[in-house]
Amino acid sequence: MKALQFTALDRVDLVEIDIPTPDHDEVLIWTGAATICTSDLQDLHENAFGIDLPVILGHEGAGTIVATGPDVTGLQAGDRVAAHPVHPCLACDTCREGMAHLCPNMRHFGLNMQGTFAEVFLARADRVRTIPDDVPFTTAALAEPVCVCLEALHQAACAPGGHLLVIGDGPFGVLMTRLAPRLGIDRSSIAGRHPGRLAFAANAQTIHVPAGDDARERLREASDGKGYDAIILAVNNRDAVADALDLLRPTGRLVVFAPIPGLTGVDLFQVLVRELEIVGAVNDRDRFDEAIAALSDPEVGVGNFVTHRFALDDYAPALDTAGRDRDRAMKVAFTFDPA
Repeated sequence: MKALQFTALDRVDLVEIDIPTPDHDEVLIWTGAATICTSDLQDLHENAFGIDLPVILGHEGAGTIVATGPDVTGLQAGDRVAAHPVHPCLACDTCREGMAHLCPNMRHFGLNMQGTFAEVFLARADRVRTIPDDVPFTTAALAEPVCVCLEALHQAACAPGGHLLVIGDGPFGVLMTRLAPRLGIDRSSIAGRHPGRLAFAANAQTIHVPAGDDARERLREASDGKGYDAIILAVNNRDAVADALDLLRPTGRLVVFAPIPGLTGVDLFQVLVRELEIVGAVNDRDRFDEAIAALSDPEVGVGNFVTHRFALDDYAPALDTAGRDRDRAMKVAFTFDPA
């Protein structure tokens, strides 16, 4: 099979490798579509996780089951499915205490498991869900992005009538605003620097903040000077942390969604006197079925996020488009011929 292999920093190679055989609890999936995530590009350029190379890149994928392991039940060849990249061990204390999404022993597509940028890929059966016939594979490949966006929204705990702000107009930030009404969040705003991306935020007030502008003052005006009940930080900018805390109402909650490496200064006096909360949102706590349901919701329009499609052979322009064309490209997908 063809696969896109991460072989060295800033280098990928299209290779031919043997088709793997599913283990007793795995399914083999013929890829219908696999979408490129910003984190795939970060891995390629930085390898911050210290990935053992080579490895097949990609962690967002969907397709058709072509083989199952002997212990797999409830799934069979021919099923159209979406796959979740996070594979918790299910045996450690963290997993047993209901926090499998934080499992210290987890396996993950494209990190310590082979990824989805290939004609076929393996997934453990419990990390797979069937999808409706009317959901295209390019839409189903976004099931895990929907999962993590739902997690961030749940962490925001923004009550009906509250005002949510998302800082960052990448695909995840915009998708959060599309999903917010499903959680009863009827007032949301999103701030970013790319008008083309902000245009996808159909359910939200959009706030264009060009580079160099006073973002804090512009965002305060957009809240009618009252501040926000919850803010999701969906951009890895240290300065945005201080802005977000200052823009929260008393007892407001900041959700850290984007990875911000290194130390970040936080004014704990403001956290104290205004009783602010700071929480993280990483992976998702069993949101997979909730995400599958959202894929079919026309009000969310998940499929609209795939703006560009490429064959795996055209990986160079695909990766370039995903990394550089930030005002036009939301999600870039590799698409594959049927099995």
